[in-house]
Amino acid sequence: MKTENEILEIAFLLFLEKGFSEVSTNELIRAAGLTKGGFYYSFKSRDDLDQQVVEKYIRPFFSRQTEEMQQVWEKSRTETPTAELLWKGFFLPQRFANYQKKIGKKIAFRNFYFLLYEGMKKFPEVEEYFKEFNKKKSRLLYGILERGQKRGEILKSIDLENYVTMILAMQDGILALRVLDETIDEEEKYTKIQYQMWKEISTAKMQNYEDGGVTSAVS
Repeated sequence: MKTENEILEIAFLLFLEKGFSEVSTNELIRAAGLTKGGFYYSFKSRDDLDQQVVEKYIRPFFSRQTEEMQQVWEKSRTETPTAELLWKGFFLPQRFANYQKKIGKKIAFRNFYFLLYEGMKKFPEVEEYFKEFNKKKSRLLYGILERGQKRGEILKSIDLENYVTMILAMQDGILALRVLDETIDEEEKYTKIQYQMWKEISTAKMQNYEDGGVTSAVS
């Protein structure tokens, strides 16, 4: 008899292919090679299984990124140049590859995002994970930019709130484009975003930092 973790993995892969709502309990039982009795021995109900899939495979998508960003912030915020911290602490942890390593599965980016959006409609906790993730990203990004102003690396005249909103919107736009076309290189796009933004917001003393800073930080 398959373990609960094996059943959850089978369910997750089915959900990726068809969505939560399009996979019947009977289909899931057949795919896992179970009897109905075996299924209900492992899970109280179909809702119980769905919730466990969310906890095992969707929640880590948000938690891993915020953990990585926070770790970079704690380790590097004292001496690291702001441009480098911005890349390593904000843009770099967004890579989908990191999530795949976490769950030990190579999955289609598009399928996962469709499932994620369905999950936000179907499960209140997924919507809460998403909201909290965005709040943490916003706070971290604001903190990095504010630090840059205090260090004299970013212009004092910059409205940080506006730049946070703009950067997050551009990031969301890249993710949406990648849902439509998985060949898009998100790292390349993020590199261009940071490079262009840095040219706009950095102080005069940091304008040449691209020679050994922004460029090297994102290479």
